[in-house]
Amino acid sequence: MTSPPAPREGGGAGVWRLLRHGPGGRAWNMAVDEALLRSSPRPLLRIYAWAEDAVSIGYFQPWAEVPAGRPFVRRWTGGGLVDHAADLTYTVIVPRSHPVAGLSTLDAYRLFHTAVCRALLSLGFSAELAAASAPGSSAHCFSRPVRFDVMAGGKKIAGGAQRRTREGLLHQGSILWWASDRDRLASALPSALASLLGAELQPDRLAPEEARLAERLERERYATESWNRQR
Repeated sequence: MTSPPAPREGGGAGVWRLLRHGPGGRAWNMAVDEALLRSSPRPLLRIYAWAEDAVSIGYFQPWAEVPAGRPFVRRWTGGGLVDHAADLTYTVIVPRSHPVAGLSTLDAYRLFHTAVCRALLSLGFSAELAAASAPGSSAHCFSRPVRFDVMAGGKKIAGGAQRRTREGLLHQGSILWWASDRDRLASALPSALASLLGAELQPDRLAPEEARLAERLERERYATESWNRQR
């Protein structure tokens, strides 16, 4: 299977940050994403893991849709429930001044999922973008593909959700994949995104001020009942 074509609107040349984080708590993972959106001066790709078999729910989703007994956190982005027990999770953040932040929601979705496709193809797996959205609706993100989701064997294997603020664009993505190949995929994704954008990805870490903001957001928002059970 051939690689999907590069979106014409990419326009992402430049130096991006690459952050790799080991397993983190559910509230911490979401707090870091928001802290980076608020404060990162450069676009970035963050790849991270979960310290527990948690699920995340979309910003507008009722918390009652969480399976009984599962720890959960409410995302800042929309979409449906995502089970993080068996996925590779990544985030793309683009400051408002960057050309990629000027893409439409659909074009940005296509751009980032084309990178996921290329990463999978580089490892010898089949993957393609969904040509259209499936009918109906579902509370679970992976039960119903939408246009430009990543498909393999007729099933959705990667989806994402976005939020745009005055600071920029936040894309939170999840790839359902075998644990034995997750590390390989995590290594292939940065190269695929860099090649697609014509950009350079430089390894980086949280700045002290980013970590402090994440700690505050974890404490005041993502670890609170008022946030997670607000609907």
